[in-house]
Amino acid sequence: EPEPNPNPNPNLDPNPNPLTLSRTLAPSLALTRTLTFTLRLTRTLTLTLALTPKTPAAMVSILDGEVHRTWRLDDADGTPHRVVLYHDTITGVRCITVDGDEVTGSMGTSSVLNASMTIQFPVAGRDGVVLILRNGIFGFRYQCKVGGKFLKEANDEISATQPSSAFDVQVATHVQAASSGGEPVAWYLVKARREADGAATSVHRRYRDFAGLYESIVAGLKGHHAARLVPALPGKHLKLVIDHADPAFLKQRERALSQWLQSVARIPHVAAAQTLHTFLGLFEGTREVSLHVASGSIGCTLQASRSPNLPAIVTTIRPELDGAGVRVGDVLTKINGYATVGMGFHHVVETLRAAPRPLVLHFLQMVSAGNGEDGGSAEQKVVDGAGDHELEEKVKAAPGASPPARSAARQAAVVASRKDLSASTGLYDAEL
Repeated sequence: EPEPNPNPNPNLDPNPNPLTLSRTLAPSLALTRTLTFTLRLTRTLTLTLALTPKTPAAMVSILDGEVHRTWRLDDADGTPHRVVLYHDTITGVRCITVDGDEVTGSMGTSSVLNASMTIQFPVAGRDGVVLILRNGIFGFRYQCKVGGKFLKEANDEISATQPSSAFDVQVATHVQAASSGGEPVAWYLVKARREADGAATSVHRRYRDFAGLYESIVAGLKGHHAARLVPALPGKHLKLVIDHADPAFLKQRERALSQWLQSVARIPHVAAAQTLHTFLGLFEGTREVSLHVASGSIGCTLQASRSPNLPAIVTTIRPELDGAGVRVGDVLTKINGYATVGMGFHHVVETLRAAPRPLVLHFLQMVSAGNGEDGGSAEQKVVDGAGDHELEEKVKAAPGASPPARSAARQAAVVASRKDLSASTGLYDAEL
């Protein structure tokens, strides 16, 4: 019997050359490795996408300096809340505020020398966390998560169909008032009307207030494409070169500031920003108004509030203030630009008596949400102390101290004001 052929396929070499065999199998091995790598990469990308928020966080450079990031959310009953991160990418200093209050323990540093940072905070009965993440070697990105869900950053919530302008604004004129040193300083009267409800106000701002608004806008848009739309603020000139009291210079600056303000108010991302609302004096059910007192009486009487943080409120209006915008129940917040929080009622009285004329006073008044009209019982609420907490929240949101300093300033205000409040009774007639 012939022996069976151990190699039934005559085309195959029963003793293959190892070199020939490796060349034959090489393409198959390479394809297998490629498929394996592709499968692993697909799994990694799937996991990454599952853990990453749908809207990528905008990156900023370590050389960008001051950066602001804002996230908004509503609690169960629809009350809005605002989480704001302040971070200086150069110095690393950072802090978080929730509805204007600094989060305890959030003050610190996060620089490129640190690893990614996680900062926890409570908001609306839920646990929140802000993540300051390293983005490569020379950058940062920021995320906020509340209740296990990532929030959209405020700039990313702006719809492409949103109206280009939410405010009609202009710098109408300018006045001068005496500074603490006696030399005159210029105040520019900003008139604003909110198109949504027709609410309007007129409030005086100094050039440095415009500069502060510009810096806040830029800080809030760093890393976002809308930052390219913000025009530069009209330049600041040295007093040694240009006389800042020259009427021609003041009129030229007035026109330049009005054009700049109108331009930034047309940017949807700026029009929706809290920093612009505060500057214009129309924010969160509150209206800010100001009064230019050329000489003599301020035209109203003041009374000590029951709240230590609201030292003086308006109780009567003189006929000469009709049409000026100041009303009974308004809170006096600034005298020539200096905040009254922490001064105490008697200190406010003495400051008004001693202040040289002309001077500029700022007031806050409560208005009904949604229609820009008076809150009805606002004046009685303030006098009785029922609306103190609500107005305190508005006062701390008004232009003033930098966010990290607010908590300490309010604590000092409580101590100082309570000492004066115990002895302050009756009315102060500003005409005396």
